[in-house]
Order: sequence, then C-alpha cells, then structure tokens
Amino acid sequence: MENNLQARQARVDAAVALKEGDRVPFAPKFGYGAYVQAAGISMYEGLMELRNMKPGVEKILSQYDIDLYWGPAAYPSNVLEVLDSVAINWPSPDGRLSRNSGYQINDITYMDIDDYDEFLKDPSNFFMTKVYPRRHKKLKGLAKMNFQDVVEFGHYASMTAFADPEVREALITLMSAGEQAQKWVAAQGELAQKALELQTPLGCTLGQNAPYDMLADNLRGYINVPMDLFEVPDKVLAAIDFFTDLAVKNVRGLKEQGVHYVFMPLHGGTDIMMSNEDYEKFYWPSLYRVMEEIINQGMVPYVFLEGPYNTRLEILKQVLKGKVIYMFEQVDIAKAKKILGDTACICGNLPSADLIYGKKEDIIENTKRMLDVCAPGGGFMMDCSIVIDHYDEEKFSAWYETTLEYGKY
Repeated sequence: MENNLQARQARVDAAVALKEGDRVPFAPKFGYGAYVQAAGISMYEGLMELRNMKPGVEKILSQYDIDLYWGPAAYPSNVLEVLDSVAINWPSPDGRLSRNSGYQINDITYMDIDDYDEFLKDPSNFFMTKVYPRRHKKLKGLAKMNFQDVVEFGHYASMTAFADPEVREALITLMSAGEQAQKWVAAQGELAQKALELQTPLGCTLGQNAPYDMLADNLRGYINVPMDLFEVPDKVLAAIDFFTDLAVKNVRGLKEQGVHYVFMPLHGGTDIMMSNEDYEKFYWPSLYRVMEEIINQGMVPYVFLEGPYNTRLEILKQVLKGKVIYMFEQVDIAKAKKILGDTACICGNLPSADLIYGKKEDIIENTKRMLDVCAPGGGFMMDCSIVIDHYDEEKFSAWYETTLEYGKY
C-alpha cells in the first residue's frame, strides 16, 4: 500500500485543478460511526470522548490508501450534556438515545416570524437573550439579561441580573461548557495529527454553512423558511445578508487556522426545496459570495450538495474553474460531468447504503461505470453519497480495490 503524503496530496490537487494524476483519488466520507465501528466501541464511548476513536482512525487509514482524511464530524456530546441542549439528541445513559445511536438533530423554531425585526435590529442580543435560552435548558437565565442599557445609572442597575440564581446557573454552565469544548477541539486535533502521521492529507477539518442554511438551521427551521420566502421575502433577504457577512468573517478565521478545504454542506438548496428562480434569488448569491471569499483566501470550497441536485448544475457552473469541489448525494453523475467537467472537480453519488446492504458485484459494476463516465480528463474523485457511519468491510474493500485497479490514468 502506498504511504506517501506528498503523492496523495498531488493526486487530489490534480483532480481539483481538473487534470489527470496517476489515478483517481479515493476520498470516501468517513464519519464518526465508521471510526467507532473500526475501534470496536459504542457510539456513546466515541462521542463523549473523541480520543477513543483514535484506534479506529489508525485502523482505517492503515488498511486503505485513503487520499483525504475526513475527521469525525461529531457534535460535542460532552458540551451538549452540560448545556442540556434541546437542539440535538445524542447517545447517553439517561435514555435520550441508545448508546449505539448517532445524533438526532431537532428542527425547532427559535425565532417566530414576528421576531425578524427584533433580530435584524440587534442580532447579537437576540441570539444571547432569545436563541441560546431556547436551545439549551441550562441557559434559560440568559433571557433575563440586558446587554443594551449603557446609560448612566441604568447601566449599573442592569447588573442586578447577575444576582439572579438562574443567571448565575447560566454563567457557570457557560464556563463548564467552555472547558468541555476545549477538550473536544483538542481531541479533533489529535485525530488529525494521527492522520498526518499515517501520511494521509487532511480533508475537511472545519467548515462553513451557506447563509440561507444558517438562518434555517439556527433560527427559523426548515419548514418555516420556505414559507417565509413568500410571506416576508425582504426580511429573509435581510437576514441572509447578515449571515453572509458573518460567514465571510468566519471564513477569514478558518484561513488563520491553516484550513485548506472548507466543508460546505448545503442543507436547504435541493431540487425539492425551492424552484431555480428562488434558488437564484435566495440561495445562490450568498453562497457564491462565501465560496468566492474562500477562494480569495487561498482555500478550496468542498461543497456537499445534499439531496437531489439535477436542476442546479448550470447555476453551479458559475464558479472559477479549477477552484471548487462539488460533492453530490443524488445526481445524474453523467450529466454532472458533462456540464461541470470543465469547471469543478466532482465526487460523491455512489450510494453509501450499498456499502452495507448492497451486493458486492453491483458495487464493483457501479464503480466501473462511474469511472468510465467521470474519470477521463481528470476532475473526479471517488466518493460515496453521504457520510459513512457503518460499512461492510468486504463490500467496502471491493469498492476500494475496484477504484485503484480501474481508476489509473
């Protein structure tokens, strides 16, 4: 098995630049579940302490010639537990989810449609006193805070809120959550270092959501925002403008942390969520602005197009050539190659479920077909449709070996 960091990185660089390297890069999206499985531990053990996944990371990266390391995109269970979060359910002994479950994200509305004006007037205050108390039970005391009174005696009188027991609990909770968050970040770094020791280039270690998704994920929810597009379109656009500025600022921070590939999961932009007309008005301009900033900062947008994305391909073509990776969950891959082949590197689409439930022979044939269609001319990496949280080793090996054998240039 090849074990050379520079060779693997050159292989990926060639694909991104729309050129042929020595072979098609093999870059499957391993998730925390795969590392937990390889380590032989429960989800709870892995997600409460990410360092427990290290044996799984070592096993997978030693067994296969992986061209990009995908770190476990795991929410910090230790932080969620401290906050008593309602936003996400996680495996825990208290029965919220079983010890071998993954995460369950709850689509909750943290901002009513009548709250747009208050949010737009002072977003930071709204998040601190409205959103955080609604997302996390232990932070309910923040709703009693007043961060806006800076006038003479009123400023000092507002300090009385800190004597409130619920406010005190919220502040202590934040400090405790901060300590746990530090441990979580440090563990991610240790896993990434292990990947480098095994001479595997780092893929997406950090990311940035699209501005539309920042609004839907964090405030209104994915049921409400599509209706808001018709009921309060100007306010939606104003909120998206705010999140665009925030995302651009975040991207510059990623550059300072040495990130090369910026993961961008597009949750709400699927074919079934909105028309192309609405996509080009509410979704694409802000997404493009953030992608543009990522490129300007010398990084690569690694864009995960979740759900069906067959009608957006001409829109996606508007980016700078050889600067973007588009990773598809569900697409006509031949059509995607035809339209985007001279513009962006493409990957994904092979059903991840096949790596558990599919037939070995079908996996081999589907892999060959993808290579026949997508490999010529470069600009293609072999990847699966969604993050791998479970896999059958025999079937995964068949996919891997077929890619290496038939993906040579």
